[in-house]
Amino acid sequence: MMTQRHEFPYRKGDGFSMLQLPYSGDEILFLIILPDKVDGLAMVETKLTPSLLGGATKWEQRDVTLYLPKLKLEPPVLPLGQTLQALGMKTAFDKPPRSANFDRMAPRRPNDYLALSEVFHKTFLKLDEEGTEAAAATALQMVTLGIHEPKKAIEVKVDHPFLFAIQQQSSGACLFLGRVTDPR
Repeated sequence: MMTQRHEFPYRKGDGFSMLQLPYSGDEILFLIILPDKVDGLAMVETKLTPSLLGGATKWEQRDVTLYLPKLKLEPPVLPLGQTLQALGMKTAFDKPPRSANFDRMAPRRPNDYLALSEVFHKTFLKLDEEGTEAAAATALQMVTLGIHEPKKAIEVKVDHPFLFAIQQQSSGACLFLGRVTDPR
């Protein structure tokens, strides 16, 4: 476990706590959503909403002692072709036949044209003392935000299943969203 004590944006929700760990430059942040109960992950997932993740929540600067596991997540390659087609992206996969149109990339010939056959998705996330590395992103370091009146430190021990997101601060857009079911 990595341990640090700093002031961080913190929010107590109904059955969970949220903590923002801003990266250098304050444009990107690592968000932790930690259920109060060890077996509370499913309940917290039912409460996820765009407004909860998008920053429409009230944050309080709090002195936090954080215990966070080092992580390396590298799930298997995920084929997305069928899912994308089910969401309506059919013509790129040439459904119906001869509907794919990538003429700006490679002009269509009478019996030769481009179409997608499959789409694959691969993610990688590494979190340690050096920072976070996600996919091709470079590692960034956390910084402490402004100085405030001391309050009693909150202890956040991320030692059971939790959710996380890497977000763009200004828009609240999730660049990565995941769950850790075994933080050991």
